[in-house]
Formats: sequence, structure tokens, C-alpha cells
Amino acid sequence: MHGVNRSGLEYDKNGNQMSENEFNYIIQSWNAKIIRLPFNQDWINTDVAYNNKLHQVIGWIKNNGAYVMLDLQWQNETVQIPAIPDSQAIEMWKKLAVRYKDDPAVLYDIHNEAHDVSFAAWQSRASEIIDGIRSVHPKSLIFVSGLNWATDVSACAANPLPYDNIVYSVHAYPWQGGETDWDNNFGNYSDQLPLFVGEFGGYGENLDWGKQFMTYLNAKKLGWTAWSWVDDPFLTTDNRYTPTEFGAIAREMLTRHAYPEQYDKRLLRSTVDFVTSTRATINWKTTNESDSKVLYGLTISYSDTAYAPILLKSHTIKLIELQSEQTYHFKIISADDYGFVAVSSDSTFITATN
Repeated sequence: MHGVNRSGLEYDKNGNQMSENEFNYIIQSWNAKIIRLPFNQDWINTDVAYNNKLHQVIGWIKNNGAYVMLDLQWQNETVQIPAIPDSQAIEMWKKLAVRYKDDPAVLYDIHNEAHDVSFAAWQSRASEIIDGIRSVHPKSLIFVSGLNWATDVSACAANPLPYDNIVYSVHAYPWQGGETDWDNNFGNYSDQLPLFVGEFGGYGENLDWGKQFMTYLNAKKLGWTAWSWVDDPFLTTDNRYTPTEFGAIAREMLTRHAYPEQYDKRLLRSTVDFVTSTRATINWKTTNESDSKVLYGLTISYSDTAYAPILLKSHTIKLIELQSEQTYHFKIISADDYGFVAVSSDSTFITATN
């Protein structure tokens, strides 16, 4: 799933001018399939009108066919983001689970960002909250923050929570590092843990970082919700409908994921030309500008690789130092600038006699 954060309800009981038309636009025009909705724990516990507002907003999102991720962002106006939720969060989450237990569109992000706390302390409180939710909603899908302001799930990977239907949530921003940090903090665990990127964002000077991050997430096949529709760093300008430079990257990715057929990475009309005893030329076309890679060898294990990084729609790769009178297997792989990959099936050619 891919979407955006629509913040506001954590600091404003009216959600910073939230409207049904706005959610219509976010979901229909930006193609968001999930809205992460930060909220305020104290107001859930004390304010009936605020609960009604939250319920109304959830309805607006659902009516457009999107999922809602309820995100415990602020404890209250004074504490805001605690190291871990206080004990009152347990009953608060149970209250929300009772209200939405029959609604599969509502998901639970039980704490925005765990920070300045041991994993044992966070694991203990998270377990109490999960037990509370599961006591009334056994099939709930629950998101659990990593440590260090949700940037690091390595401790979770070493000792995952003993529950089903748990997804670990990570956050990433340009000032928190690049690909090596992503690997160490969460990417190396993407085959081990269910992961979701609950927040990422940036400014105009972070566009290269944003493109690299999108490519990374696509390669890891991770879902995400970009930060934020109305808060810093912004996805939109003040009118909330024109994307910022960084927002344009997020919108482009939302559209690609929503309508993959419009961004088909098909390989077209591949041919093998100029085959001699030691050389062969592989040609193909792609619907998107993409790089060029050929895996080849005497078996489908493909012992060799030829690669050209330039992004093109027409591709030529020359294979050299081949053995004569041999059947070679090969496979074509092309990735576009955001890491969307097209892969051919195995094909063969036979080299000529010396």
C-alpha cells in the first residue's frame, strides 16, 4: 500500500481544516490507497466532539476506497511524542478497537516514534497495547514503531514480538542518512520482517535523496505513507493541491503504483544479431527509459553479466569472448530510474564454428 500522511488532528481538534473534498482529491487525484491519520490520545480519552470528528474523517477516507492508518502521534498538547505511550494508551487503543473491530479498512499504528528508551521497555508497553487491542479485535493489523525515532528495527529483528499480523514501521528523512543507514536500520531485514515506511519526506534540496529512496523502497517492495500533506516537510504548497518539488516525486510514485499498466516496463522485440564464434549482440526495446543488463552463460545459472547504466528505450549489449559452437542461455533485465524492473524469460542462441 502507498499513500500519504494527512496530519493535523494531533494538534488541532478540527484537523487543520480537513474536508471531504480534500480527501477526495488526495485519494482520487493523487491515487493514495492509504491515509496515515495522526491523532491525539488525550482528546480521544476526553472529548466526545473530537471522537466524532475522527470518525467523520475515517468515513471520508473509506468512502473513497482507501485504508486508514490510525497513528498515535501525540500523547497530549504538552508531552506530544513520548518515548513510549503511557499506561492510559492501553485502554485508549482498546476503546478504538471496540469501535472499529468490524471495519477491515482501519489499521492501528500504536505509537508514532519510540525514542530514548530500551527495546525491552518498548516491547513491554507495545505488548500491553497489542493485548488490549487483540482482546476485542483478534484479527487487527497492528504497526509497531522501530527505535531511535522509528528509524531502526534491528532490535525488532533480533527479538520480534510473538504475535501474528504485526508490521514494523520505520521512518526516514534526508538528515538521518542514506543507503548504508537504510540497509543497517531496516533494509537488511526486509526479507525477515513485515515492514512499512510510515513517514519520509524532504525539501527541494533533497530531490536526489528522494529519488534514491523511492528506488530503494521499490527494490525492497515496501509500502509507505509520505509526510505530510499539510505539515513540514510539506508535500503540497499552502493551497494543498499543488505539489512541492518533493511532493511531485511522491505523487509520481503513487500514480505508478496505482496504474502500473500506464507505466508498463515491458521488454519489446528482443533480437540476437551478429552472432560469430566469439561474439553476439543482444538488442531490445523498453516502454520506459531503463538501464541495460544481460545475464548469460552456458546454463540458466548465467555465469556472466554485461551491463550499461545509461537510461534508454532502445538497448544494445555486446557479448564478447564467447566459446564457439555452444548454446548460450541469456536473460534481459532493465530497470528504470525509480527501480521498476522488467525481466525477460530465458532465451538461447548458438555461437558459430571457428
